[in-house]
Amino acid sequence: MKKTYLIIALGFLSIVGCQKKENDADNTSMDSIQQADTTAVSDMKNDTISASNEEVTDSSDVELLDKMKTSSKTIEVDPSKGKYALAETKWKLIELNGKAVKSNSTKDYFINLDSKSGKFAAFAGCNSIMGAFVMKATTKLAFSKIVSTKMACEDSKTESDFIKALGKVDNYMIEGTTLHFHKGKLAAVAKFEAIK
Repeated sequence: MKKTYLIIALGFLSIVGCQKKENDADNTSMDSIQQADTTAVSDMKNDTISASNEEVTDSSDVELLDKMKTSSKTIEVDPSKGKYALAETKWKLIELNGKAVKSNSTKDYFINLDSKSGKFAAFAGCNSIMGAFVMKATTKLAFSKIVSTKMACEDSKTESDFIKALGKVDNYMIEGTTLHFHKGKLAAVAKFEAIK
């Protein structure tokens, strides 16, 4: 019986010893794997850092398409602005309802719009003309509250035609130094030249 116990004890020890060796081997393997993983991660970090450093230092040598520069310039032409602006410019009347206008006095026939007050002042032969204006859009223009002084004049036809024309205006256009007042798409009801 002692032999039997001895054989069982030896068998048990050998099984336990084998398992211990396997566990030690497994632990050693796990330690090796963990060390390898740590080394690999460390190497990857170092590689990434060096790769990052290389990208930073080598980036100036690389020609990329996104580094190509192009430039395009969009110029939006505002028809309300030529060489001179509509407001704050004194405009000499040169044509009314398609007919050339000649001044009968030493004073030019003109219109001058003030953008700050929304008022205008004009002269067309005898009386001072004034009123309000509004720009509803870029090229849209309307005159209102048009009044004039009541001095007696020999020839007031040009002046009365001018006042009627202002009442019809609903849009304008500036070409260089010339200002055109229009009603709809019809020909200009009045044409002006900028006075320098």
